[in-house]
Amino acid sequence: MARAGTQFAALVLAVLVTATAVVPATADAPPLGVTVSVEPDSATIGDHLVFTLAIDRAESVLVMMPDLATELAPFELLDSVPSVLEERDGRVFEASDLVITVFETGELFVPALEFAYVTARGDTGWVYSDSLAVTVATVLPEVREDQQVGPLDIKPPVELPRNWWPWVIAALVLAALAAAGWFLRKWLMRRGAGDEEEAVIEEPPVPRIAAHVVALARLDELERDDPIGSGEIPAFYVRVTEIVRLYLRDRFGVDAIDMTTAELPDAMSAARIEQAEIDWSARYLSHADLAKFAKHTPGEERARADMAEAREFVERTRLRGEEPIEPDGAGEAAAKGEEGPEDGRNGEETP
Repeated sequence: MARAGTQFAALVLAVLVTATAVVPATADAPPLGVTVSVEPDSATIGDHLVFTLAIDRAESVLVMMPDLATELAPFELLDSVPSVLEERDGRVFEASDLVITVFETGELFVPALEFAYVTARGDTGWVYSDSLAVTVATVLPEVREDQQVGPLDIKPPVELPRNWWPWVIAALVLAALAAAGWFLRKWLMRRGAGDEEEAVIEEPPVPRIAAHVVALARLDELERDDPIGSGEIPAFYVRVTEIVRLYLRDRFGVDAIDMTTAELPDAMSAARIEQAEIDWSARYLSHADLAKFAKHTPGEERARADMAEAREFVERTRLRGEEPIEPDGAGEAAAKGEEGPEDGRNGEETP
């Protein structure tokens, strides 16, 4: 409605500006006349109807057309034929054929349409078309009172003739197969009774590598590479945090590699790790994240202190008591990031 009012105000202004160049409407004829009709006036749901709109206006009158796509509801506008324009005796005659349809039934009405106009003198007014009745019927067939409406009842089950022979034959076949299997088993047992039983050679168990052994070996390799001395501080923090996260995974079963630093405390708490170690991990990894992403670059002295802190964390949280035997070269393989025979938690129990 606000947009229509703005358009109408612009229309009035345009007419007032050009009023001196437009011929005024005659006094004995109305400025605007609107005639409508619809064919046919009865149809079935979904049929196409022709809505004819005829406008008779003075040549100097400007008309603001309604929005037919919305104003014709409940009817829907499908198509429109270009209007026929004719000028005669200072008046303009326009006629348009609109194709409409409707998807409701009953006695419906094409609503009255509102046409605003402005004369050359700046006079404004409104003209309304007639409301047209259309009877719309359903396409469904009529149902008598004695007819059933809706789905039919389910038919009762049909009693099929029983033939027991397939079942008897199937039972005999199964019994024959069972008997054949029993005799085959007995024959194989008798045949194998005289053969010497081959000794089963079991491979010796592969010793598992403790999580702290792997972590300390990786820290040793990092210290030998000495990225701190080379000035590669962000690279150092990338490697040391990876070692700490792998240790948390292998020692406590916390999937720290795939978690953000903010997600780790809850996961460590669920693994029943001491609160002091949870606080240390959160503080240490947050500090390392700042260094990794160049938001804060610690000095060489602080970086070496962080290296020592990582080693102390592994030492104080390592599994105590009887420890698995480290196989030859296990420390070097772990330092290079190779997986042991049984990767993951390495068979250790969560404290």
